[in-house]
Amino acid sequence: MYLLMNIIESEKYKKSYNKLLKRCTNEKKRIQDIKDFLIRKDNLHEVLIDPLKNIYHIEQLHYNRKDYSARINNSNNKLRLIMMPIGDYPYNTIEITDIEFVDIDNKHYEKG
Repeated sequence: MYLLMNIIESEKYKKSYNKLLKRCTNEKKRIQDIKDFLIRKDNLHEVLIDPLKNIYHIEQLHYNRKDYSARINNSNNKLRLIMMPIGDYPYNTIEITDIEFVDIDNKHYEKG
């Protein structure tokens, strides 16, 4: 049986989406593109081995190793979609928990 990734949207995410992206059509399209990419996969493992993940900058968060993020825009002030895998590896369910606004500069990626 062929299963696709299941995406759950948290209430916090829905509020952030409606509030922050009310008039941002490019960002709305990017979020939909990310969701479309995710649901075409069976699980998170398939997402992480697909080279197309680099288009959306899907990566594990450095401050919380269980959560992942995908970049919504490409300016210095980044909007990121925060995602949390649910269940057991290889995780066929992801909850989109929030939209996060982060000021990212070169120091953000330096290792301490």
